[in-house]
Amino acid sequence: MCFVMLKLINFSRLSWLPYGVLIGVMLFGNISSARAQLTGISEIGHSYQADARGGTETSIGDTGLAHIRQPASAATQAFAKFDSKINSVFINNQWSDIKDTGNSDVNYALSYNLGTVIPLSEEFGLGLAYETGGYNTKFANRYNFPDFTNPMFNSFTYSTQSIYANLGHKVTDKLFVGGGPTLQILNLGMNLNSGPGVLNVPTTQGVGGGFQLGVLYQITEIFRLGASYASSTYYGNMNFGETSYVVPGVNPLTAPLGIESFTTPGRISFGVSAKASEKMKVAVEAGYLNYGSSVLGGMNFQGLINNNLNLGFQDFWVLNTGIEYEFTEHINGAIGYVFNTQPVNASEMVPIAASVGQSQFTYGLRYKGERFWAGFAHMITLTSDLSSNSSTHRELGPDYQHSTVRQLLQGLSCGAGFKF
Repeated sequence: MCFVMLKLINFSRLSWLPYGVLIGVMLFGNISSARAQLTGISEIGHSYQADARGGTETSIGDTGLAHIRQPASAATQAFAKFDSKINSVFINNQWSDIKDTGNSDVNYALSYNLGTVIPLSEEFGLGLAYETGGYNTKFANRYNFPDFTNPMFNSFTYSTQSIYANLGHKVTDKLFVGGGPTLQILNLGMNLNSGPGVLNVPTTQGVGGGFQLGVLYQITEIFRLGASYASSTYYGNMNFGETSYVVPGVNPLTAPLGIESFTTPGRISFGVSAKASEKMKVAVEAGYLNYGSSVLGGMNFQGLINNNLNLGFQDFWVLNTGIEYEFTEHINGAIGYVFNTQPVNASEMVPIAASVGQSQFTYGLRYKGERFWAGFAHMITLTSDLSSNSSTHRELGPDYQHSTVRQLLQGLSCGAGFKF
């Protein structure tokens, strides 16, 4: 089997440069602790080019990062390429209830993606990528007596670092398939208000795995279809260690706490793109994300407490649309619109974790040289509100039944890439 794989590889493509890129990917993995979110708590697209055109990638696959969503695109590249993206998100996240109105102290988040595609032969291509993501909040504590000497906060931490490896295969001149594994590291923790106190769950790291599959079909010279499946990422049990329940003025109650095996969300995507003219490309795609069946829809706690915590997330659909236009030989522009159904069930909303944005507009510009390209994308999420509409679903206290979450986000993606 090893000899068969060696025959597939065009060694002239494998210079020192891709190895340097991959080493850089691993080294950069330890820099950023803040994460960004725009669609639910998932990014619109995986490259700045996709962000500019509304996140459409499933039927296009034109970057070194596109194989994250569309693994088959690893077999469509005529030359090796590297792409990068840094995404800065500016967040206005407000929580109102019968007691108070306040904003999350987390008003800026940063994420970044790095990816490369390397043709191995006429029929096979390899895609490697590193991606960060997630969602963080931090609010002043609610519902209990203040402790001025040791202030408490209500906060939520959910951050991921993912590594992708995809092999694409050119089946015919029109049909491409691909797939590969994902390795993901999750950091999860919270300070959750429950009745008179706060449940302090220390941020803990877990390692999980999943996979992705994709297919591209070139119907005509104008139209291309794409479909992809990213599985949920599967984790074993997570042990948070010594966890505490703190009531101001009372000795904390401490004990170990863990959650049973769980998953993080996956995605199914379908898309179509068309070359409307020599200079214009249009694309539309739909995706389904299974947040409700993931850890965001239920954590089975065992230890200090024994119950299922539902953060209120549910499965939802997302629609991505975009247009890209070539103004000159070197300048491209793009616009897009993204709509998703509500990611959070109002009757089960936990305000510290809720992400309720639904409508987003995007645009961007890109400069293309002979071997180098760079550009940016600007994303604006319309102000979104969600109010809880039932009695509390938590076991302790009058937690969140009268809460409203209001959010406004803007994102700026910048990136660069080159072929080698």
